[in-house]
Amino acid sequence: MLEHVLSSERMTFDEAYRAFSSLFDENPYRIAGFLSALEVRGYGAEEIAGFARAMVDQAVRLNLGEVMDVVGTGGDGMATINVSTATAIILSLFTRVAKHGNRSVTSKSGSADFLERAGVRIVLDPGEVRRMIEKTNFTFLFAPLYHPSLSRVMPVRKSLGIRTVFNILGPLANPARPRRILLGVSDERIAEKIAVALSMLGVERAAVVHGYPIDEVNPSGKTLVWEIDGDRMESYTITPEYFGVKRCKLVPCLSAEESVERVKAVFSGKGLEEDRKFILLNSALALYLCGYDFTEARELAESTLDGSALKKLEEIACVSGSSIQ
Repeated sequence: MLEHVLSSERMTFDEAYRAFSSLFDENPYRIAGFLSALEVRGYGAEEIAGFARAMVDQAVRLNLGEVMDVVGTGGDGMATINVSTATAIILSLFTRVAKHGNRSVTSKSGSADFLERAGVRIVLDPGEVRRMIEKTNFTFLFAPLYHPSLSRVMPVRKSLGIRTVFNILGPLANPARPRRILLGVSDERIAEKIAVALSMLGVERAAVVHGYPIDEVNPSGKTLVWEIDGDRMESYTITPEYFGVKRCKLVPCLSAEESVERVKAVFSGKGLEEDRKFILLNSALALYLCGYDFTEARELAESTLDGSALKKLEEIACVSGSSIQ
């Protein structure tokens, strides 16, 4: 395992799969060596895909049918509202969403933090996850619960105190194996590699976005997009004007509580215009991946910001808090 990383040669998909699968049984010193050496050497698209497949195969098995996910790598250092979770909630008004996430590492509000503060129960067993999506079109997969094999790796990762490959693998390792994904990447240098890895993992429709510098569609300027549609992949740049939206600045967010309140305000048809545009643009791109053109996607997303999205969030919280029979 470690010998592969210390070599200058990139691993194939199968080699990366085997190396990462064996990582879960290694001692802490070799785990630390592997993660550190990998970070120094860097990793290719085929390696990322092999690592991600190994993580998914080690995860708790779930069969939720066709689902979509909206997720990001984090790490952009920008304190913004949790737009990916807001987008996932809006998206669940139109399609089935299995949101895979965790507590915050670098931002003010990870998806788990946001949902908890919005009254959503995030610790759900597989049966509850299945019934949740059947009742609401939305469910949440709390990453530590669905990746038990990582319990030996995570303390080592934390003690290293550096970003590791796990920062990009989480968004690729949803146990529900979504066929459509909107995935934000904060580091432009690895965005295309992640897009190629997604394609290798067999997604049907996806977009990897980098919003200079955020891991979202940026309402203040350009966003790089790598779009996957079956076997085809193309890259292009979009701006808010593509969706008929005027540019605006990003407004900093200081806490998870503030993030929830600001998102709920937008959902109810109020709130900051900057937050509204931020949520609207990301939701529109997610809906575009569902088969709508840019204009239709923006109009659909906009139609939910009249209280419909807030009712959906309240429904999700209510159902998650019950016994979900």
